[in-house]
Amino acid sequence: RLRRSLHYFASKRAFDIPGLGPKIINALMDNGLIQDAADIFDLKEGDLVPLERFGEKSAGNIVKSINSRREISLPRFIVALGILHAGEGTAEDLANHFSSVEKISSASVEELEAVNNVGEVVAKSVYEWFHNEHNIEFLKKLERVGIKIESPKSVSKTQHLKAKTFVLTGSLESISRDPAKEKIREFGGNVSESVSKKTDYVVTGSEPGSKYEKAKELDIKILNEKEFLNMIK
Repeated sequence: RLRRSLHYFASKRAFDIPGLGPKIINALMDNGLIQDAADIFDLKEGDLVPLERFGEKSAGNIVKSINSRREISLPRFIVALGILHAGEGTAEDLANHFSSVEKISSASVEELEAVNNVGEVVAKSVYEWFHNEHNIEFLKKLERVGIKIESPKSVSKTQHLKAKTFVLTGSLESISRDPAKEKIREFGGNVSESVSKKTDYVVTGSEPGSKYEKAKELDIKILNEKEFLNMIK
C-alpha cells in the first residue's frame, strides 16, 4: 500500500517527477533510502550511485528532476496526498474554495460539505485525513524538505461555463489536456472522465475513443477543437 502511494505521489497527475518511476521507487525503498514520499526530496546523488543500474549521470538526472518539482499547485498537491474519494475534480473544488492547505485542514466536515460537488462521504474522508496524526507529521515533513504550494489562480469573473460538465477525448493540437481542464474550471465548468446523461459537452481531438461513441449514443453535444477553443477564450 505504501509503495502504491509513493508511485502515485510521483506520477504525472501529482508531483510529476520525470524518471522516478515505480521500479526506481521500489529500489529506493528496498535499500532503505526512503520511508515516505517526503524522503524523496532529501535524496543526494551519492545515495543513488551505489544502487544497481545507477551511474553518476543517471543519479544526477534523477536528483535534478526531484529538485525541479519542489513547487506544486494546490490541486496537484491534494491529489498527491492520495486521500480516499478525493480525485482531480475534488482537488480542484477544494483548492478553489479554500485556497490553502491550512484552511482545508482546519475546516469542519460541515464546511467541507459546503464545497461544490463535495458530499458527505468525501467531506468525512478529507476531514479524517487531515486529522490523522501520521498525516499531520507528514505534512510538516514536506514543509521541512522545502515543498512550496502555489495558490490557485483567481477564478474568472466570466462564469459562462458554470455548472456545465465537459468530457475530453482524443488528442488536442493547440492545448494539452491539463491546461484545457484548468480553462474549463476557470470559467466555472466541471470536468468528468466518463460520459453520462449528466454530460453537457464532449470535446473531441484526433483519434477519439469510446467516449465519442457514447456521446453520440446519448445525443450529447460534441465539440471539435476549434469550437472548444472559442468557448474558453
